Amino acid sequence: MISKGVVDNEPGWKTDSIAVQGLGLVNPKNVYKFYNELHNYLAGAGIDGVKVGVQCILETLGSGLGGRVELTKQYHQALDASVGRNFPDNGIIACMSHNTDALYCSKQTAVVRASDDFYPQDPASHTIHIAAPDWDMFHFLHSAAEYHASARVISDGPLYVSDAPGRHNFELLKKLVLSNGSILRARLPGRPTRDCLFTDPARDGFSLLKMWNMNKYTGVLGVYDCQGAAWNSAVRKNTFHQAKMESISGHIKGSYVHLITEASLDPHWTGDCAVYGRRTGELITLPYNAAMPVSLKVLEHEIFTLTPIKVLAPAFSFAPMGLINMYNSGGAIEGLKYEVNDVAKLLELDIGYEGERSASGVRGVRVENCSNEWVGKVNMEIKGCGHFGAYSSAKLRKCTVGSSEVEFDYDSFSGLVKFSLEKLAGEGQTVHIVEFEL
Repeated sequence: MISKGVVDNEPGWKTDSIAVQGLGLVNPKNVYKFYNELHNYLAGAGIDGVKVGVQCILETLGSGLGGRVELTKQYHQALDASVGRNFPDNGIIACMSHNTDALYCSKQTAVVRASDDFYPQDPASHTIHIAAPDWDMFHFLHSAAEYHASARVISDGPLYVSDAPGRHNFELLKKLVLSNGSILRARLPGRPTRDCLFTDPARDGFSLLKMWNMNKYTGVLGVYDCQGAAWNSAVRKNTFHQAKMESISGHIKGSYVHLITEASLDPHWTGDCAVYGRRTGELITLPYNAAMPVSLKVLEHEIFTLTPIKVLAPAFSFAPMGLINMYNSGGAIEGLKYEVNDVAKLLELDIGYEGERSASGVRGVRVENCSNEWVGKVNMEIKGCGHFGAYSSAKLRKCTVGSSEVEFDYDSFSGLVKFSLEKLAGEGQTVHIVEFEL
């Protein structure tokens, strides 16, 4: 029997088959046998995991069985035991399971998710899916695929897709997953920036959604235009509404990645960051508390990698960006160490100066070390292969990967250094050993 309050909130329950016809329930004494037989069959067919949805329905079925808590406990114990036996890599995704009972009873579940689903054929749902937010499965071959994929990177949540067999976008997949199958995951749950906390990025007509996360040595900041659609209580579904502007303008600051200071290796860091925009491919230097404008249309996004700038010596500074072909480029940097030459040698350096305008628009100076002495060295451990990028205020003297010197491109306008990291040479080697010399 559905209560009047529930029916008033969701009239669809009046004709819902569960409410009208009831719901079958496996006796909790036999539920392990049920799960084990089902999962054993699936594992034998080559399936390596399951998604178990609508788990919160157990809240409504506890009458005569010890109550909802006891019922949920028995079901989850049986489910965990069966998954542990048949899918040893803990291959389970729990869905619609954020009721308190399920959260306390899910002792081994690998992934627990909530909120709404991905609706590939409902164009009004995609901005809401990000603004809500929700990190469910999605389709790699879809008009909004990049919009969804980039958000998963910032969320640090699971990355899983529901593509039809044979319908995949491997070029998009390569922006998220390394060749060995690992993911460049951020370190924290993705969170909105403070300036977004009391705005409505789906309906107010002027706010951009900004989300941030951290890697070891960089921050990542995603900016999304989620305007134009929202939940319509009259028709009980997401619908479009008239957007006030074709595009929305906002800004970002280095401080919008709220823990960015933790990525700095310099106790005297001034707050200046190097910022790389993945969509535009542009690199700029952003002084402390300076703002960089961002303008996006509905369903557009941009992912920024932010790295604290390390000053090695006057006119010599550096900031690694990581694998810039990946969404979370900074997640590839596993190790970072700076080394500075002693002051006596620096005083004798022959430095060439070349007037340039920096990417931030301020007239500045690009330098090149023309002496026989190096000013600083940057040593890094990089996982994965692809295009590596970094900011350097001066042209590098050389770049080595392992024991081999490699060629690199240097844009004196922006300070962007780029070179390619090929497959790992040594057997069992997990990272590239990279050294820059300035």
